[in-house]
Amino acid sequence: MKLLLATLTVCCLAAAPLASGGQRTYPNALVVLGAATAAGYGADPAHPYSISPQNSWGTGTNPAVRSVYSRLLELNPGIKGHAVNLAHETDAGTELDELAGQVKQALTLTPKPQLVLVNVIERNLKCDGTTETDFAGYGAKYGAALDALTQGLPNARIVVVSQWGSSASYVKYLESLPVGARLKHAGKGPCQLVQSPTGQVSAERTDYANKIVAGEQAKLRSACRQHPQCRYDGGAAQRVTVTPADVSLVQFSPSSQGQAKLAAAEWAVVMAALS
Repeated sequence: MKLLLATLTVCCLAAAPLASGGQRTYPNALVVLGAATAAGYGADPAHPYSISPQNSWGTGTNPAVRSVYSRLLELNPGIKGHAVNLAHETDAGTELDELAGQVKQALTLTPKPQLVLVNVIERNLKCDGTTETDFAGYGAKYGAALDALTQGLPNARIVVVSQWGSSASYVKYLESLPVGARLKHAGKGPCQLVQSPTGQVSAERTDYANKIVAGEQAKLRSACRQHPQCRYDGGAAQRVTVTPADVSLVQFSPSSQGQAKLAAAEWAVVMAALS
């Protein structure tokens, strides 16, 4: 009888709802929302221009990645099979429109997600010299999505992720490429870091892109602060040091090794959010 009671106690603790504070408990279901990075885009070298959910830092099953889902599974077997990745590769500038649709999908999931990972900021920025600095508009659109998410999933914890990879280390990665590889994504746009036809990395364009990312992330942080169940990662993803092996063949999304670094960085944030 004592053994039976002990078994039931462990079961109930694993399946417990998220605590409001203090004691850490683990979710029985999670969902990932966002764009290319969250979807594992490019992380499978055999299919570099496709999403690769098995390599996603959030929901991946590749043991080498050690995703947030796989780490939670070690702590709570009740989450097995209840990790949904709604992220997908999008055109630059459409991430928040896609997010709104993903939020609607997330609210229909069964079981209801108790942990939501939101990863919308990409290195592939919308940047054509027109509306990319409309941070007020960006914040309003993101805030509306977050409002809908928190209203529909009031008991869920939400983790909002910064842009992956430090700017300085990403520039070093670009500079380490042969000129021909650098020219693959070169151009004359204000956020195309590599100039065409020289293949040089532009400090001016890099600074401009960094200002856009900083403005957008400020809005993510501000919106998150309006909701007690939301936690911004404080730039954890952005502090990841990028090496050539961390970047996929498409040159802006993480490889499986980069996804593993991102999973490790965000795991600490998730643990804090679940406290």
